[in-house]
Amino acid sequence: MPHIMNSKRKKLQLLAIGTILFVLVGIGSKKPLTMILIARNINSSQEKSWCLQCVTMAEEKVKLNSIERRLTVARKKLIKAYRLARSAETRKLIRDSLHLLELELKIDKTEDTQLTNEAQNSTERKEVCDEYWGDPQEGHVDFEHVYRTIPCDRIPITHLVEILIYAESCMQGEHLVHRIRAVYPDISIQMAVTPQESEVCEVLNGVQIHYGLKDAASTWIRLSDFQSTKYILVGRNMVEFTHYADLDRMLRVMNSLQVDVVGGAVRLEPEGRWYAGCYQTNVRNFTIRIQPGHDLSSQSCAYCDYLASPFLIQRTLFKRTMNESKMEGMMSFVDMFLRLAHSHNRDAYHSVACIDVLFHVAGHQSSRGHGVVEIPKPLWVPIASQWKIDRIMLAGVVEHTWSCEEVNIQCSEFVVAGVIAPRCCLEDLAYCVKAFLNLTAVYNVSAFTAEGTNVGAVKIYGGILPWERDADIYWDVYKHDLVRGPIANDLAQKFNLKLGPIIYNTEYGDDIEKCAANYRKHCLAYSVRCNFWHVEVYGLPWIIADNTYGLENPTQIALNGLWTMAMPNPGRAARQRYGDNVLSHIEHWWTYNLQTSWTHHPMRISMLKVRTGQKQFMISITVGVALRCVCNKH
Repeated sequence: MPHIMNSKRKKLQLLAIGTILFVLVGIGSKKPLTMILIARNINSSQEKSWCLQCVTMAEEKVKLNSIERRLTVARKKLIKAYRLARSAETRKLIRDSLHLLELELKIDKTEDTQLTNEAQNSTERKEVCDEYWGDPQEGHVDFEHVYRTIPCDRIPITHLVEILIYAESCMQGEHLVHRIRAVYPDISIQMAVTPQESEVCEVLNGVQIHYGLKDAASTWIRLSDFQSTKYILVGRNMVEFTHYADLDRMLRVMNSLQVDVVGGAVRLEPEGRWYAGCYQTNVRNFTIRIQPGHDLSSQSCAYCDYLASPFLIQRTLFKRTMNESKMEGMMSFVDMFLRLAHSHNRDAYHSVACIDVLFHVAGHQSSRGHGVVEIPKPLWVPIASQWKIDRIMLAGVVEHTWSCEEVNIQCSEFVVAGVIAPRCCLEDLAYCVKAFLNLTAVYNVSAFTAEGTNVGAVKIYGGILPWERDADIYWDVYKHDLVRGPIANDLAQKFNLKLGPIIYNTEYGDDIEKCAANYRKHCLAYSVRCNFWHVEVYGLPWIIADNTYGLENPTQIALNGLWTMAMPNPGRAARQRYGDNVLSHIEHWWTYNLQTSWTHHPMRISMLKVRTGQKQFMISITVGVALRCVCNKH
């Protein structure tokens, strides 16, 4: 009997040790494990077996807990990604992934329910009361009051929101204030006005008037400085006001959707034309695209990148983002919304336009009533310069482009591994290449593109490689006198380009006959200098492009809109020159500090062993530096 009791006691002691081991392993401690085992002085094999089982169980439990913790962290990150995702397709994929994770983690919705209940049972005063959808009666067309508010203890709207407005005259400002007062009698208003001559506005209760200001970012910042309400309604372009500008509805959306900016539809006054006022924007490859529409919605509010309407926003967020803009009029808001949607050095912000909220804004009779499509090209220049872009694409077929000089883009700033060149820089290069090729055609000098320039025309389907560093052209060296004579003169006079000094490639100088007899390479070369670029033009004693192989005409290839002479088979020439990975991405040889383009590329081809079951084989893969898309920094 004592023996049995001792055995049970030892097992309990071992279980206790196992529990301690589990705790220690769980917190990452290792040294105390050894100390406990030594202090325990376990001798019997049975006891050791029990102890090892305890340790094994503890380790497995810790591993499972570690995996579960990592999956839980992944789930939280996916939830955050879901909230930040703009695309409906992206949201669907994230939602499906969350469902799979929740099945593995055996997570139900009780946690979310508890959070909801806690929020509902909170004793804090709400910013806005909840609403419910009533019963729209069949046959009725008046749907003004179908949604009804549930009474609650809430913070008064006057303690939460202040309205900022701008008027071009005292008469316009006074009218707008009276219209606002008809809906919100006690709300605070800050009004900027550009009075006519010595005009003095009427003293209005609860309205602070600021004279001599224009519609600019600095004015809106100043208006936001005087009070301390949590939110402001930025009444940009607002000329009328009705109950359709429902501040409670906007506050409710702000709270329920956890968005940062809430706007609505717009009605142009006095025309009466209604617009949804929601736009999507894209900043990529030195181009800004602004198009109407939405791809995601909730609670009858569309997610937008740019709002055409006045909007509700937290005062602190508005001051922080608008303070970075130095622009005037509508462009200050275009810049602000671009920053909210596309700045990469801060958290993502979300804006929505609710279709039932309606603002009355200046119509086409006023310059303030211009939509993004109607904005004249010169007014876009500050945006283009600020965002380092050279093209803006708007709804329909409206497209504005600029040269690099017009928007202060320095091509040298983008000579970086993995970064593509701006469109205007590539246009400059294409201008130089086409100028030389056009002149050689005029003077009947055979010339064709080669090296990376040929690869670009093949790979980019008539374009130039976006990561190009120069251009290469071969021409008939027997026509040397034409190149250094009339072609050089025309380059300078007609195209404002300069043909650089001659560079001899052999000891024979201008003796083309001896060069041709002794070498299979170019005899001499020039560099056409144009802005940032150099176009290398090489004089060859034999022109492969002239080979027609019995066909009627030489091969031509498109290069930035110009059909020009090319090698007989441009694709074959590219593959033979650069190998099988010619269509994959490889940086310019300058990027790798190679001596010439003929040096074997250090990262071009790698061999990878792949095992499938019992079989093993080799495949060839391209390892070149991956092309990174351009993210404009601000």
